[in-house]
Amino acid sequence: MSEKSEQQPQPDQAPSPIGEISQEPSSFEAFLDAHQKKLIIFGIFIIIALVAYVVGDGLKQQKLENYSAEVSAARTLPELETQASEKAGTNAGGTALLRKAQLQWRDLQQPEAIETLESFVSEYPDHPAYASGLASLASYQHKMGNLEGAKGNYGKAVEEEAAISSMALIYLGDIARGEGNDEAAGEYYDRASSEYGDIHANIRQIAERHSKLLGVSTPTEVKPAPPAPKPGAASKPVKVDPLPTNPDLPKKPVVPEAPDPVVTEAPKPVTPAAPKPALPGDPKPVDPKPPVPEDPKPETPAASEDSPSN
Repeated sequence: MSEKSEQQPQPDQAPSPIGEISQEPSSFEAFLDAHQKKLIIFGIFIIIALVAYVVGDGLKQQKLENYSAEVSAARTLPELETQASEKAGTNAGGTALLRKAQLQWRDLQQPEAIETLESFVSEYPDHPAYASGLASLASYQHKMGNLEGAKGNYGKAVEEEAAISSMALIYLGDIARGEGNDEAAGEYYDRASSEYGDIHANIRQIAERHSKLLGVSTPTEVKPAPPAPKPGAASKPVKVDPLPTNPDLPKKPVVPEAPDPVVTEAPKPVTPAAPKPALPGDPKPVDPKPPVPEDPKPETPAASEDSPSN
């Protein structure tokens, strides 16, 4: 009997009903009641901070857009230099350097263009066009004959895994092919086709076209023949380079004087003297006196014919 009485629960130890809910406030509600004002003030601060961030970010974006518009409006080297200096450290400043390098290369300022691109890749590694700047620098170095510098910057452009990386692989293959390393060139072409063939529409065709040149010798450049002269057009005089001078010889050649020609006088023709015409003799005056008849003398005919006339 005593054991059963011990097992029966006492009135104070009776279990509470299952559906009964405690009416006391929870610890969270007590915390809210105690710190309600502080929480409201903290919430207001958070809202103000969010609004300030949104407004500030919008103003910053607007400022950057204005920078980009100002850089796009620049057309000359002095204007781009001013924009790059005023907006240094921003994406607009990096864009100004890229455009400056393009103008310098166009104006045949190749060393200056390379220096500008070197400044860009060293000062703007986070620029959206960083990989393009590396590829442009490598292209300029390639054209100037700096193959080692070109290979290094093409390799960096490939590591960026950007849109220009596929063409950087093609150019690396071209450099290797020019050096006679067809095996390395083929690997670059295959890599460009396999890694970027599905991304860029034409890169696979470009890689295949360059692969067909492997093992093919570079054709010898032949100068085109000069055009035939048009009929009726006067031909321009051909300029002939002067002959090399010998310092031991006189500047002007000495021409020996030609001997004066000796002209012999032609013999004068001998003209025979014309015979003097025989003139009749003057008639003897007529004596008014009648002649006195003389005794006739015998006449000699020969003497009368041979007598000379006066």
